[in-house]
Amino acid sequence: MTAPIDASPYRTLLRREESYAIHALIYASENPGAAAARIAGDLKIPPAFLAKVLRRLAQVGYVENRQGRNGGVNLIVDPTGVSLLDVIETMSGPLVVDTCQTKTRCATQERKGYCRLNVAWVNASIAIREVLAGVRLSHLIDPPRAANRTSDGAAPSPVGRVTADA
Repeated sequence: MTAPIDASPYRTLLRREESYAIHALIYASENPGAAAARIAGDLKIPPAFLAKVLRRLAQVGYVENRQGRNGGVNLIVDPTGVSLLDVIETMSGPLVVDTCQTKTRCATQERKGYCRLNVAWVNASIAIREVLAGVRLSHLIDPPRAANRTSDGAAPSPVGRVTADA
């Protein structure tokens, strides 16, 4: 079987809808009132898929998506109160590394009486969940351009923000 030409050699941890939801929330915060079509175009997301994502985000109260001339997508939740884990689990349910973690006893535990692999999966899930829960949307949103300068014209220091250097 031949892979598609544009296929990435990487397998991502996140589902597309989870990644799109995070990017759309950041975009909506930085560009209040932007049309869904503009968001889809700028983020290179299929418009129908973005519409599905925005519907889910609106259902849970993260965004408001109004149609029409004065419409657009607006973030209506406090970004300091929403973590990456919150968005991921809103879109797809509880995050675990492997479904064997969700069973009282996995197949190996039933066969051997213990499972060292399950312990590794649980520890990995805990670590991933802690990292994602610690990153708030507010850490990822650029401040408005006008507020992006101090009185002397210099850019403010990124205190308390996640940066590429971190």
